[in-house]
Amino acid sequence: MKTARTLFLLCMLVCWLQSAHAQSPRTPFEKGYIEMKDGRIIKGRYVYSSELDRVRILTDESSFVVKASDVVRITRKKPSAGKPEGKDKSDEPDKPKHCFFFSELGILPGNPDNPNRMPLLFHASANCLLSKKFSVGAGAGVEFYRETYLPVTVNGLYRFSKDKVSPFAGMQIGYQVPLEGSRTKVQNVMPYTSSSIWPAPTVPYETELKAKGGILLNPSLGVMWEHHSGTGFTFSVGYRFHRLLYNNKEQDYDLKVDYRRLSLKLGLIF
Repeated sequence: MKTARTLFLLCMLVCWLQSAHAQSPRTPFEKGYIEMKDGRIIKGRYVYSSELDRVRILTDESSFVVKASDVVRITRKKPSAGKPEGKDKSDEPDKPKHCFFFSELGILPGNPDNPNRMPLLFHASANCLLSKKFSVGAGAGVEFYRETYLPVTVNGLYRFSKDKVSPFAGMQIGYQVPLEGSRTKVQNVMPYTSSSIWPAPTVPYETELKAKGGILLNPSLGVMWEHHSGTGFTFSVGYRFHRLLYNNKEQDYDLKVDYRRLSLKLGLIF
């Protein structure tokens, strides 16, 4: 009788242990996309260790364990591949533009004796990079003296560094094209008070002259502030030289006037 009772208790104990083991909670594997620091994206099932410092990954081909610190994130939907950890779009270097537009607005201060003390100018150009720091281009604009001119130029720009704030050197060489109706009088370009004109003109000061244009040269130095979007702002100081030609066919009279001025310009690069 005791033997049967003992066997019965042993059977009950074994059944209870098997039931407890079957009902004990198991760590479930979850499905997802595991994105690693090295850029890999693994599709499979995963589970964290009890210390949460390692991750076991099951795929159709293999089973392996990785450090939790090597996992960037785990998502239900497949993320884009190849994005390094810890880098935001704003931290990524901008792709250099091969071509860009450069527009400038400025003034040409002159000496107090000059009748055109501070002409206004606007210039825009299309430029292309020949190297990481040097670009060339061509452009046109408008300048307001006694007459209105269309400057047509070739341009060069050299950045001394690729930092967000960088000094640069620029050069413009071109020709001033007078717009239709660009006429003036001798007294406007050779005032009575001028002490630098000698000898005096051989025609009356009231003689009307037609503007014929002339060459221009404008080296400059400046600073460029570049936004991460690729837009940049500039400020430059330079020396402007241009020679304007005038004539009067009726009296067979030609006049050359040289301008030497300071150029102050604000620019936009986009």
